[in-house]
Amino acid sequence: MVSVKWSAYDRRQVLDLVQKQEFDLIIIGGGITGAGIARECALRDLSFCLLDKNDFAFGTSSRSSKLFHGGLRYLASGEFGLVRESTSERNWLRCHLPNLVRPLGFVYPSYENYKSTPLKIRFAVLLYDLLSNCFSEHKNYRKSRIFKASFIEELEPAVALEDPELGKMTIAGFYYDTNCDDARVTLEIIKESITYSNSRSAALNYAPVNGFLKNKNHKVSGVTVTDLFSGQNFEVHGRCVVSASGVWTDQVLAGSDYNQERIYPTKGVHLVVPAERLGNRNAFSLVSLDDGRFFFILRRGKVSIIGTTDTAYYPESTNFDEPWCTRDDCDYLLRTVNRIFPRARLTDADIIGAYAGLRPLIRQEGAEHESDVSRNHEIFTTSDGVVAIAGGKSTTHRRMAEDLLYYLVKEKFIDPFASPEQMKKGYSKIPFKIGLARSEFDAQTRAKGLVETAHPDQQEHFYTQYGRGGLAILETIRVNPALGQPFLEGYPFCEAEILYILEQENAPKLTDVLCRRTEAQWLVWHHRQDKLAAAVAAVMARFYNWSDITRMEEIKQYLDYVAKNVRFLQG
Repeated sequence: MVSVKWSAYDRRQVLDLVQKQEFDLIIIGGGITGAGIARECALRDLSFCLLDKNDFAFGTSSRSSKLFHGGLRYLASGEFGLVRESTSERNWLRCHLPNLVRPLGFVYPSYENYKSTPLKIRFAVLLYDLLSNCFSEHKNYRKSRIFKASFIEELEPAVALEDPELGKMTIAGFYYDTNCDDARVTLEIIKESITYSNSRSAALNYAPVNGFLKNKNHKVSGVTVTDLFSGQNFEVHGRCVVSASGVWTDQVLAGSDYNQERIYPTKGVHLVVPAERLGNRNAFSLVSLDDGRFFFILRRGKVSIIGTTDTAYYPESTNFDEPWCTRDDCDYLLRTVNRIFPRARLTDADIIGAYAGLRPLIRQEGAEHESDVSRNHEIFTTSDGVVAIAGGKSTTHRRMAEDLLYYLVKEKFIDPFASPEQMKKGYSKIPFKIGLARSEFDAQTRAKGLVETAHPDQQEHFYTQYGRGGLAILETIRVNPALGQPFLEGYPFCEAEILYILEQENAPKLTDVLCRRTEAQWLVWHHRQDKLAAAVAAVMARFYNWSDITRMEEIKQYLDYVAKNVRFLQG
């Protein structure tokens, strides 16, 4: 069984389930950390109720750099343990979710007058490989290398070999991390968790927690919840309540016996440009010429993602739901990029789209800059018994979830697991049901007669985004070829894909589909989004029986979101 049917069309049944059952864990927060906890529970026969006030992966888990990586830059601050843990988790994900977590080569250049000296780069690349491979079951994709500038000239002809201020390029490190669709990984983890749970567990989006229920010992034993679609208020009961709320941790815990601010949110912004305009063939690790901070250029097919910034976030008239790219953010990134790629001369006209997200860092005394704050995670308990996990990286979500369950057993929130095997570290490092190697995908498309069903670019899209699910989309198109017709010329999105999402991936709103179930929000030019939104909304209206008023409101909400992400382009 690849996945369970999980559609927003069946929301009523899920609402009935969560009100009738006592769960082993109630998990607040449907980002990748909460999803990871759900999977650890499901694999150990524990029931869970996963709740999010917005959509799954609404926050940080859909607005990252789209990387699972070890964190090369953390070596400079001596966080060798974190890098070791991150590279180990990255390699496991690459091996067992290969369609979604894919190898990506990085060029890390050094110039005569650059912060990243040849010695630093040689040491970093060597240590990165050593920490990743030593005593690891899953090894690096390929060995890292050090290249002379003359070789980089052939490998990356658009990059500057000399700059008036930077001087000449001396060497460049070349290493591998992995790119991913962060939101889709989160969704696949939740889907798999529900499948393993055999109808004992539930996951609800658009279901904010309003308060905590307490037993006669004044310990938290459940939560009060609102269904945002019906307005219904209800209770959910559980043996343990866990907060995996990311940047909202302090807000969620404000309803418990908790009076300490632990979260230090920082904003990260990403710009998306055509790869052919920039000219990069691989990804790049760069240091900002403004302030020496680390950021990336990430090749993603026909586009490149530039980011991320790392600045303290102090919302005034807004909140943690709505971080946006600003004029200053854009200029900060383009200043360095246009120096390293002088022929590109990128301007606002080259920006396909943009997005911004917040990192839920743990407050740390003595950190001089936002980028100095550790990415390690912490687990703690409020005096009335809410367990919280905060900090960490998306790459280490499995390890974070595993640590949390060990903590719950140790502190007697839950009983010891059924077997000694389930207590072993790495117990959950098993292949994902949806994961599929490209060779197997190609073999199955041949065996099933699906090779000519869709254009090669479209088939590549179905494979990378959906794995085994991509085969199901192709089979739908074979039965009805009209469902494979792209909505927009030059893009793969089609009705068969949207129907798969609506039937399998609990997407009640247009923004869910275009921002998180797909990457359309930043892959499609911002000035072409209206046509795409109208086409997808029409499919959803038929599936959900929306009225014309609902359909138009969904389109408006989505286009407003797109406009806010790129409003800095209007000055």
